[in-house]
Amino acid sequence: MADKRLHLIVVTNDNDFFHWIASTIRVSNLTIETISQVAVDAISDIKVISDSDQLLIIEDKTYSKHFTKISQTFSSIDHELPLLVVTETYNNTMSKINAFAIIDTIVKPSLSIHSLEHAICSLLKDYKLTQRLKRLAHYDSLTGAANRYLFDDRMSEALKKAKREKQAFSLLFFDLNAFKSVNDNYGHEVGDLLLKHFVSQLNKVRRETDTLARLGGDEFCMLLPNTDKPSLLKLVDRIKEAFLLPLVDLGIELHIQSAIGGVNIQNQSISLLSPKEILKIADKCVYEAKKTSETHLVLETI
Repeated sequence: MADKRLHLIVVTNDNDFFHWIASTIRVSNLTIETISQVAVDAISDIKVISDSDQLLIIEDKTYSKHFTKISQTFSSIDHELPLLVVTETYNNTMSKINAFAIIDTIVKPSLSIHSLEHAICSLLKDYKLTQRLKRLAHYDSLTGAANRYLFDDRMSEALKKAKREKQAFSLLFFDLNAFKSVNDNYGHEVGDLLLKHFVSQLNKVRRETDTLARLGGDEFCMLLPNTDKPSLLKLVDRIKEAFLLPLVDLGIELHIQSAIGGVNIQNQSISLLSPKEILKIADKCVYEAKKTSETHLVLETI
């Protein structure tokens, strides 16, 4: 059914409900890594487990009563979780407006080992299909970096948060040096491999809260929320170190050389600049950085 470890989280204050669900699942054919109970007041403590599948199970009366809290909690994390709601009757009137893109229901009187197993498998299948479709819509198919659409959305939200919470904000703009000559001398297959290697190295040093996006060709941006100038400079040092690892493939060895334009904005200046203006400043810094053939940062602090 699943190629990842499955963790089921039963959101309830009712111990009997949890034990009923857990005991039913344990005698099913599902391969479950963990089954845990989380009280409603503790849902904000739920952690996303990387490289795993997670699924929430909740009763409709609990979901309806605590909808606002549940909605706010799961809207604030950058990760979707599928939700299975256990209803009392077939005429369930649960609100169609919810915080979950993938949601399904199962009726308590007809809940059995087979029906619960089927509902979980079906929900996970829908969830994975939705994730694949979203990835196609929001991520670059070659490198896996965010695309321009997702980057613009993330940048707008990050600026709003920086202004609201009075945080510093930083952005890095990358333009690979001599990328055209790589394509001309070795072919586009090697050029594509270099782009994927470039993104892979950046992914090793970026934080989970950072967004790396491909804006087009060999131009990339990294969005760095809540990052002051000292933190930005430390990150750039780690990036330069990561770039030292060459791409070795198809009998060719290539080294990453990139112009880097950096923008660091203190919290009091956030409201003065639009996303378009920030990118324009970063682009100007990249232009200056390209005057040096080696990886080089030109930084503007505002």
